[in-house]
Amino acid sequence: MLAHIAKLIWNRKQANILIITEVAITFAVIFFISALALSNYQTYHQPLGFKWQDTWEIKVNTGAEWNNDVDKDQFSQLVYALKKQPEIASVGLTLMPVFERSSMTSSREVNGQEIYFKANYVDQHGPKSWGVELIAGRWFGEQDNGQNYTEVMINQRFAQQAFNDSNPIGFEFGNSLHPERKLLRIVGVFQDFRQMGEFSKSMPYLFYRYQLEEGNSRGMNNINITFNTMKNASYEEDLLKLLKGITPNWEFTIRTWQAKRQAQIKEVLIPLSVMAIVVAFLLIMVAMGLFGVLWQNISRRTQEIGLRRALGASKLSIQLQIIGELIVLALFGIGIVSLLLIQLPILQLVDELTWSIFWLSMSCSMVIMLVMVVLCALYPSRTAIRIPPAHALHYE
Repeated sequence: MLAHIAKLIWNRKQANILIITEVAITFAVIFFISALALSNYQTYHQPLGFKWQDTWEIKVNTGAEWNNDVDKDQFSQLVYALKKQPEIASVGLTLMPVFERSSMTSSREVNGQEIYFKANYVDQHGPKSWGVELIAGRWFGEQDNGQNYTEVMINQRFAQQAFNDSNPIGFEFGNSLHPERKLLRIVGVFQDFRQMGEFSKSMPYLFYRYQLEEGNSRGMNNINITFNTMKNASYEEDLLKLLKGITPNWEFTIRTWQAKRQAQIKEVLIPLSVMAIVVAFLLIMVAMGLFGVLWQNISRRTQEIGLRRALGASKLSIQLQIIGELIVLALFGIGIVSLLLIQLPILQLVDELTWSIFWLSMSCSMVIMLVMVVLCALYPSRTAIRIPPAHALHYE
């Protein structure tokens, strides 16, 4: 049966090459959409590294370039005033906000390896109150004040890349571009901190310590407060009055981490949804094309099909032949594209395309493509078996 179908396809290779090309292009599009969806799904379900519930962000805008000598004192007054509020459980500071695209990226040679990482300035109380999990070493503390090193904390991925199974606590490394600066000393290792949300890739991450009393030339833009009990939007007005009463010339934007998280998720899902709709229309167009081509082929093969019926071929065998021909054509197209797509994980051209995602995407794409092909072939094949043998005798 398969040899017969292959012979028929070869004899009509010029007509079938268009179907194979159409199937190949559609399969490639479905594959990339599937791989993107699966990659985002796996990334989303990885540990975020912190808790976003019951935490609000206060974004501070001084209205001018940060003047550390003046602004650090006013900023300290804001933080101390917030800490005195009985409904606020903790106050933590970050230079780079969570659930946003802004970030600090750098690289250092650590333990003989060049490590690319994201970084953030945090105060010593923030990470603990956000649920960041300490794995080794300790948190920032007062014992780091006045030392001849700059204390830092790294995440587990950073530690694995730079030290493998060795203990990184106490290791010191510098900046080759600024050798005059203090060495960075690792005092702790935390699980993770995916600052940009669930859809961001987990990568080496580093915390610098921000000391409120000293400030720094970068300033500090984000105050994050965690409540003892859940607060509604009405509390925002009282909070704004408190802040304006201390620094009336500064502007404040207050948002919950939950709202920022939802906005960030929508930012990722909306383009994916648009792409899915485009692919759905593409599949419909391809299905209509296959349906039309197959219908035309059956019309041209009226004599062949009728003659087979006259010679005693069953309706089921004719229907299976027509469906089988289209499946074999689809497999030709899928096979050609698969030989090209498999180069992506072999050559590691796309970091996010792991072997597990590759095979899952291939399987999903193949199932979708073959189901669509079978559905397109069902009605024309049913039409073919209704051709009476007399038609073939008439034409012959």
